[in-house]
Amino acid sequence: TTVKEKEGNMPSTQIDIKGTLEWAKVFELNRDHNEWNEDKGGEYKVTVTTDKKTADALKKAGCQKKIEEVSGGHKITVVRPHVGSQDWMGGAPIVADKSGKEWNFEEKGFIGNGSKGIVKVEIYPTAVGSGTRLVGLQVLDHVVYEVEAQSASEMFSDHTKSSSGKSSSQKEPQDSIPF
Repeated sequence: TTVKEKEGNMPSTQIDIKGTLEWAKVFELNRDHNEWNEDKGGEYKVTVTTDKKTADALKKAGCQKKIEEVSGGHKITVVRPHVGSQDWMGGAPIVADKSGKEWNFEEKGFIGNGSKGIVKVEIYPTAVGSGTRLVGLQVLDHVVYEVEAQSASEMFSDHTKSSSGKSSSQKEPQDSIPF
């Protein structure tokens, strides 16, 4: 845990959260774009499951994020806007590999669920309590993110030899309620 001064002498605390990573959307290519964060150009986020000692340290430092007790530890999701209300708040987080060097996306790709790492967060005072912001993460044990590769011919059957010539789908989906 380190205490730093932000712009305007605003004190902040940085904490390293060591644990298992999930849903690491920490690159410009995969940042989260939902309706509620489009005004910020999307956001970067990662979920990490850590130990009780770290969860307690986060709470003691003023973290107001939801920390959920789960099988295997305590889970927290931390975020960072692409465009923050102040310059220091936004932009992509720093992502490093095990050696501490910048993550080589071309070689390593996305960070898959189950990867082990250290997530660095910053807790800082705001007008309505304290804020918690994703600063960066270091991947210690990389699980490769794999997309289910399926071709159209693996997913669908060939219906070019259908005798009726009509579509087999109904006019209304089965779960619709006709009015």
